[in-house]
Amino acid sequence: MGLYIHVPFCGSICSYCHFSRTADHQSVVRSRYVDAVIREFELRLRDCPTLRKGRTLQTTYVGGGTPSELEPELMERLLQGTVGRLRLADDFELTCEANPESLSEEMAQSWRAMGVGRISLGVQSLDEKVLQILGRACQPETARKALRLACNTFERVSADWIIGPGLHLDALLAELSEAVDLGVEHFSLYILELHQGTKLAENVHLGKVDLPKDEHTEVLYLAVVEYLAGRGIRQYEVSNFARPGAESRHNRNYWLRKPYLGLGPAAHGCYGPRRYANHGDLGQYLEMVESDRLPESMIDQLELPARLLERLILGLRTSRGVPLAWLDEKSLDLAAGNKAGLWLVEDGFIKLTSRGFLLLDSVEDMVRPACSGNAH
Repeated sequence: MGLYIHVPFCGSICSYCHFSRTADHQSVVRSRYVDAVIREFELRLRDCPTLRKGRTLQTTYVGGGTPSELEPELMERLLQGTVGRLRLADDFELTCEANPESLSEEMAQSWRAMGVGRISLGVQSLDEKVLQILGRACQPETARKALRLACNTFERVSADWIIGPGLHLDALLAELSEAVDLGVEHFSLYILELHQGTKLAENVHLGKVDLPKDEHTEVLYLAVVEYLAGRGIRQYEVSNFARPGAESRHNRNYWLRKPYLGLGPAAHGCYGPRRYANHGDLGQYLEMVESDRLPESMIDQLELPARLLERLILGLRTSRGVPLAWLDEKSLDLAAGNKAGLWLVEDGFIKLTSRGFLLLDSVEDMVRPACSGNAH
């Protein structure tokens, strides 16, 4: 199984971010949060016989928010109280997210000593004007310093980039080249989504920021796919690219629908047909856990048709694709999609092209699962 731990603390709020996070936190709140996550873990052990039997933990991902906002001693306590109480696989993978401005050499070394082998840096851009549009509290040189530190400290380094306002192709490819030369072996490339209630959405509404045209976004995305492939970093999922062996095993397990435990505010968990989501509000999360109640805001037991659709959609996100047998072939014209460059049909599998990945929402609207099959 896998484990995801959500850390909701940030140094500042980016203009595009809609995740569960807060920039208003003191050390006492961070300490209380760590205690609550450990208590939630204990509550889940109490209520889950399968977890109590000692399932092997393959991967853990500490995300956010900004995990690097936690003091090293709190991070150590968090990991000892959760990961440290489970049986680990021989090839156990531990990933932590960090923002460049809060990653210090002391923190990097302490994380490495705790067993963190993979770090995911939220770079987003190395262009100062783009960073300003995104509301990032980071300067390009700070990000470069953090990339060098990460590549010199951790076995695996992933970096996030965003395709959004203010980007120019030559500059974007130069940034990615710089990161590859430093030693980054994994990239997560996200196309900016506008969410109501964010500062960026307000700026777009007021005319202060112009979003790029779809045609420009497509040019940037496909050029990045081609460029990274030329550097040996290939697309293995709609937003993720890696050298062979450097893929995120934790995230890959999501797409394979392997079970995972989610801890912390807004965390999600999945086992078989059961899905749950925790309350995103930190105060409500703390109150419930400290009252010895599971902090779940949503519980769903997926029926077989929903599980078949989930299996199909998640599989289509990956470069491996899905068996044609999973599809209701009447729901889409295979030849037309092939001609349009959306997918390939090979060896009994349908595999989306990079253009198909770019238009994934439209593809998802087309497909329907076959009405039979075993989806756990």
